[in-house]
Amino acid sequence: MKMTKDMAAFRAVAQARLDQIFADRYAAILGPLQAIHERKAAEARQVIASGVTSLLLAPEAKRRGLDEKALAAQVMIRADRQAAQIGALEAERQDAQAEIAAAESPAELDSIIAAHGG
Repeated sequence: MKMTKDMAAFRAVAQARLDQIFADRYAAILGPLQAIHERKAAEARQVIASGVTSLLLAPEAKRRGLDEKALAAQVMIRADRQAAQIGALEAERQDAQAEIAAAESPAELDSIIAAHGG
């Protein structure tokens, strides 16, 4: 019974470490301009769907010598690529959480954390 209580505490520590590892990995994918990229993607969807002019995308398209819809398509390609990376990372995080839940020793927890970049 003591081992169960101890393992619960070890699992909590391992989960906190895992959360920090994955937070750092998410941040590396999203970058410091995440909010602007999300806004550009939202406006790109509107440009593609309805042909409206975007106050955010129009100046960039003009500066780059692109049609606004062409720029919107490029923005969406990047957004979709980023979403795929985030999706793969989230699946890995969930797998790691399951591994932590099933771990039977502190050494096994350390091994799981190490395998995921810790």
